[in-house]
Amino acid sequence: MKGLLLKDWYQVKTNMRMMYLTMLAVLAIWILSTSGDSSFAVNYSAIFLGIMPAYLLSYDHASGWTEYSFALPLSKELQVAEKYLVGLLCTAVSAALNGIFCGIRFCMGKPLPAMPIGLLLGAGAASILLINGIMLPLYYRFGAEKARMLYMLMFAGMGAALGGGMVLMDAVPEPGAAIAIVGVLAAVLALYAVSWRVSVAWYGKYKK
Repeated sequence: MKGLLLKDWYQVKTNMRMMYLTMLAVLAIWILSTSGDSSFAVNYSAIFLGIMPAYLLSYDHASGWTEYSFALPLSKELQVAEKYLVGLLCTAVSAALNGIFCGIRFCMGKPLPAMPIGLLLGAGAASILLINGIMLPLYYRFGAEKARMLYMLMFAGMGAALGGGMVLMDAVPEPGAAIAIVGVLAAVLALYAVSWRVSVAWYGKYKK
């Protein structure tokens, strides 16, 4: 597992530099802006980090790693679990970064998003887990090229759903919204576990 994580970390450092630099730039601009009541920057960084496991998997397919992995003493369960672990790590990093940047804005005396920060971070975490829970099995089964169009459609739909969800949460009293977010996270985590089993069953079949 450590070797697989290190391999993907090298990919992130070399091939995805612009991705995370763009995300950090958006958060930095948000900090410096005078209007911070919008949750766009927080949602943007969450979704940007959420697509990282799918991108890493597309690099695996393009480089021939998937075929090569069958010659290694590594089970497909372990290799798939590593990508899902990356998704969980991305969720944690997204929540930490957004929390830090919100804290900086608060210390600077600038306005924060209208939604309570805990609910906002929970919604971002649910978005990342949902994106990966749906997209990773498609990437394993159909490969990056065929799954990319489905991904773009889902990305647009996810943005619309997230925006609509934020509006609904704003209209719900805070205790009710908190319960709703906890319920959504529990449901998404259950989907994430099922998605892992599906991805294991489809591992290596994308060219068949």
